[in-house]
Amino acid sequence: MGSQLPLFDDYKDTEKLKEMLKQSLEPIPIFKDNNNSLDELIPEEALLALNRNYPTSAIHVSRIIKLSADKISKGVNITREEISSELAIPWARTQGTINVMRKMELLKPNSSLTPFGQLVYQFSPFIDDHGLLWLLHYLVSSNANLVIWSYLFNQIIETKEEFTINDITPGFVSLEGRWSSKSLRTKAPKEIGGIVHSYTDDIFSPLKLIDKVDTGVYYANRNSGIIPPLIWLSILLIYRARYYPGVSALEIPLIIDANFSPGRICYRSELLVRQTLDDLHNANLLTVETRSGLDQIRFKKEINWLSAVQMYFEETLS
Repeated sequence: MGSQLPLFDDYKDTEKLKEMLKQSLEPIPIFKDNNNSLDELIPEEALLALNRNYPTSAIHVSRIIKLSADKISKGVNITREEISSELAIPWARTQGTINVMRKMELLKPNSSLTPFGQLVYQFSPFIDDHGLLWLLHYLVSSNANLVIWSYLFNQIIETKEEFTINDITPGFVSLEGRWSSKSLRTKAPKEIGGIVHSYTDDIFSPLKLIDKVDTGVYYANRNSGIIPPLIWLSILLIYRARYYPGVSALEIPLIIDANFSPGRICYRSELLVRQTLDDLHNANLLTVETRSGLDQIRFKKEINWLSAVQMYFEETLS
């Protein structure tokens, strides 16, 4: 584990800890339940490029978290130039990794650690816990602002278990005008390659979500691995914060298969989704309501996405 950071000096002060364990997520304002075409599901602030064509490496993420934490302990922030120098990797790869980490909610714009980033440093600094990896996967892949990453998991894998990079790029034709034809034809495939490589050989490979079956041919595995209930709870709360901010309940069919939903992005069957929701209900972490025509879950006011992560870490990794 990482050394103690100032944010977590006093676990005994419950009220103080609750206040620290807050990290807001920006709502994503789209009418996602009425639209299914790619151009209709893209917000105004969407990004085409994120990872700069490079896969995301757990080793690089871990090193950047450690470098930032060391700077925090000295009361200063680390610069991107310092990160690139310390990692001895190309500048573009440094930029891409930091971009991804920001969308994973690990880093602030100034490259200092967020509360979530500090929790990760405290409990899983080597980014090797499967529950954490599922959470990081959902944070980036469910974000409609990340056009290519979310399109791969929200629409391509949902409809095609076996796919190639060439299966993905034709869908971007409808985006000409928002981005140049050249970017969509030449840059997007490289960006996709970096993302897919992150799942076959790099940070997300332990999840077994995507296998390489031949040169340029990939296979998506439904129901791969186990998603711990508390991580699932955090994912549900992220889904609510982004797409249904402020609601106290969510319909279970939305959770199973709606655009950017936990069931769709994590590629889970309805049976597994409902079993996990029942586990959370039995643990009194949310309420499943299926009587009087209802088919929904109701959230507990005192639990947010970050406190659910903290509970998971405390129970699993302490």
